[in-house]
Amino acid sequence: MIRALLGTLALTGSALAAMPGMDHGQMGPAPATMPGMATGSTPAMMKSMGDQMVRELTPLRGRAFDVRFAQRMADHHQMAIDMARMEVRGGKDARVKASAQKVIADQQREIALMKGWIKTWTGQSYTPKSMAMAHGGSADRWFLEGMIPHHVGAIAMAKLVPTRTQSAPVRALATAIIKAQQAEIDQYTGWLRAMK
Repeated sequence: MIRALLGTLALTGSALAAMPGMDHGQMGPAPATMPGMATGSTPAMMKSMGDQMVRELTPLRGRAFDVRFAQRMADHHQMAIDMARMEVRGGKDARVKASAQKVIADQQREIALMKGWIKTWTGQSYTPKSMAMAHGGSADRWFLEGMIPHHVGAIAMAKLVPTRTQSAPVRALATAIIKAQQAEIDQYTGWLRAMK
């Protein structure tokens, strides 16, 4: 279902024209380090990052919101992909590794969609930012404990969409993100409980 939705969104997004008169210089890339971001544990860092992105998006409306939302959500997705790749390489639990592979596939598709929108809206290419991460101990537990607050942050960003955009494709993507990532949070929470 998400693949079909993303295909429809890609076609709709490619038909959108850039907003005339918009100052695209205001839509810069994500900072290399996010101000106020926690530097401790992965869950704390993920929560801090999500909170910072929500604060950045909150005052924006219209196309300015759409562009910044797509940029930040693409960055956010890239970080999830980076975490998932670490799980695929080092995880032991087959269920968790399979879920990490699904995260990679789903979020790569959504990044491609958002990069297309950004190019259409601004005339500029966008490369999502990666974040170096390390973990000790169980890769499975690290992935689950980090991905839950990471997904909470994505959901918080997506919940801003209905009151800040006029774009039906952006709204549809936000709805899909909320549904898919809440389901994963529920699943990951159950797996973590079983590990304790």
